[in-house]
Amino acid sequence: MKIVLCPVCGSSDAEKNLYKPFVVDSLSYEIVRCKKCRHYFTFFNVPVDIDKYYDEKDYTVKDTRNSVFYKIQEAEYKKVLKRLEQLAPKERALIDFGAGKGLFLSFAANAGYEVAGVETSTPRAEYARKVFDVQISSDFYSGGVVFGKRFPVITMFHVLEHIPDAKSLLGNLLNDNLDNDGVAVVEVPNFGSWQSKWGRERWLHIDIPRHVSHFTSESLTRLLDSLGYKIIRKDTFSLHLGIIGMIQTIMSKFGYRGFLIGDLKAKKNIRLMAGLMAALPFAFILEWFSSLTGRGGVLRYYVRKEVKG
Repeated sequence: MKIVLCPVCGSSDAEKNLYKPFVVDSLSYEIVRCKKCRHYFTFFNVPVDIDKYYDEKDYTVKDTRNSVFYKIQEAEYKKVLKRLEQLAPKERALIDFGAGKGLFLSFAANAGYEVAGVETSTPRAEYARKVFDVQISSDFYSGGVVFGKRFPVITMFHVLEHIPDAKSLLGNLLNDNLDNDGVAVVEVPNFGSWQSKWGRERWLHIDIPRHVSHFTSESLTRLLDSLGYKIIRKDTFSLHLGIIGMIQTIMSKFGYRGFLIGDLKAKKNIRLMAGLMAALPFAFILEWFSSLTGRGGVLRYYVRKEVKG
């Protein structure tokens, strides 16, 4: 795979030399900004086998149901479900696109939702089916109705930043699968966050080359507006990926050079845990204040199809 065109507008005209190039496995990647739509994306003009980067670090399938991270994710996702009760149609049914191991689907099912998911990673999809007994499609999606009907809710957590043709996929998914009065939840890392600006190349969610797009509030808003979707609520605080991202940013200021999620799964040594616990209270406070200014580590937007008068 090569990325030479903007994932949002398809333009080949980009501003370069904005950031120091990232070198991964001897290959150089650059974050550029599209001159047409002002979206930041990862540029590389040599073929790269991206799939191999999804078999390590945080993409390894592990059973985390007895971990503290599972409890944090449960609290996070229950907050989303509570918000959907206020914003979405009364019918409880949803699709989670990029369902991973099925955690969100399991929490939604326990809350009374009819659930279905899309997950192209075979090990993760199999885990979701076996452990949580949820319906998962593993087909690659490019357009059309996935499960033979429309749904009142579609969720997409930390998927869009991985997609080379983000606008096309998101438009097809929502237009073909979301009810006319339905609500979609789109969550991505916030490239305009405080933790991103402070962490720079050490920011947890920069994640090159897996992250193709680097969304700011402005670029995500423009994308959704161009597709005809109105933002009805914005959240930028995350107990899970927001806090972890800030912890890595803080630790990087004291010499940490790892990938925190992967290291916590693989190592959990005393030095790592001591650094995490020392950074945690500061990370929580900083991330809370960041979110108050709209500069938290994630962008979680609840959107509905805009009705033209």
